[in-house]
Amino acid sequence: MGILRNCVYAVIIMLLYSITMVLFGHFDAGFLPAYGLVGIGFSFFGWGGERLWYATIANFFKQPNRWYAVLSHVPLWGMFGGISYTIALLTSKKFSFILVDEIPVKNIFFTGAAIGAFIQFILYLFDDRIKQHTTQGTV
Repeated sequence: MGILRNCVYAVIIMLLYSITMVLFGHFDAGFLPAYGLVGIGFSFFGWGGERLWYATIANFFKQPNRWYAVLSHVPLWGMFGGISYTIALLTSKKFSFILVDEIPVKNIFFTGAAIGAFIQFILYLFDDRIKQHTTQGTV
């Protein structure tokens, strides 16, 4: 179920990233494989960050869904977002899907960290809302 969900998230992220590129005037249909890698990266690396959080940090909280526990997700969301965006863009450049100025790479990483944290926060709220409706039986 998690893989299917993340594939759907990857497509949605790819579409939103493409729309963002259109709005900024940087869209090119030839870049779609790169946009796909960005969507896949954010989706699956974000999932990995969540799994890492639940396997390690969640054990320190008696109530892992409280607001202060949610704040402890942010560093992992940022780190995994930065890593995924950097890998996606540099891989895309390697295979000539997109032209990227990778020097300094920290700009790519910090951009990915901000985007990744934002995406994972939205997905966290979405998943939390689904869990609330599921426990109340009103899905």
